[in-house]
Amino acid sequence: MLTKATIKLVKSLSDKSNRYANKLFVAEGSKSVLDLLAANCKLIQVFALAEWIKVNEAKLPNFATITCLSEKELTQLSTLKSTREVIALFQIPLFRLEPSQVNGLVLALDTVQDPGNLGTIIRLADWYGIKNILCSNQTVDAFNPKVVQATMGSLGRVQLHYGDLSVFFKSLHFPVIAAEMNGIPARKFNFEENLVLLLGNEGTGVSNELRPFINQSISIEKIGSAESLNVAMAGAILIDRYFGQVFN
Repeated sequence: MLTKATIKLVKSLSDKSNRYANKLFVAEGSKSVLDLLAANCKLIQVFALAEWIKVNEAKLPNFATITCLSEKELTQLSTLKSTREVIALFQIPLFRLEPSQVNGLVLALDTVQDPGNLGTIIRLADWYGIKNILCSNQTVDAFNPKVVQATMGSLGRVQLHYGDLSVFFKSLHFPVIAAEMNGIPARKFNFEENLVLLLGNEGTGVSNELRPFINQSISIEKIGSAESLNVAMAGAILIDRYFGQVFN
């Protein structure tokens, strides 16, 4: 039975402070839930239609609480416009950055605020096998429901570290390469295997406070007339340039 307390808890997880107070985040939709499970995210509670439970029960851990709900009851819990067949609560994973174990390309996000952009960047990292993303404290929370939805399960396979980017940069000792409009064209840039690619805020770019840590700025050459590129799109192009050069 769906109680008012349960509805209040699930709805409250839309707020960052409540997510971290309860150490829980919400995932909606079968693909998102199953992908997070496959990535070994710790499932705490499932609310689902009877048919979904019947089909997927063998995949659910024994310690998880399973609650069978009607479509109408699921709608009461959902933050989405369309009804989903399953809504799940997962434990928020907390990762510790171990500099000695980090290599290759690391992404750093300086105040990226759009949930869709962060979700896309997490999926990009997962696609290219990038394991670590460094996020400034001003970057949108990765466990925001909109970000979780946008990652399509990739959230469970990438480690996100929130904190002071300058502290992260000092600990890694990797060259920091910033994506900026006036940098060296990326096609002409020689990428080192171990480096940090810094992506700035959607509107204002990289913070002045981080400039002392930047070793070089690179850009994407403009041929047409568009004013700018979306941060996630720009990130995708530069990530592909890195892998195209370093691993060719």
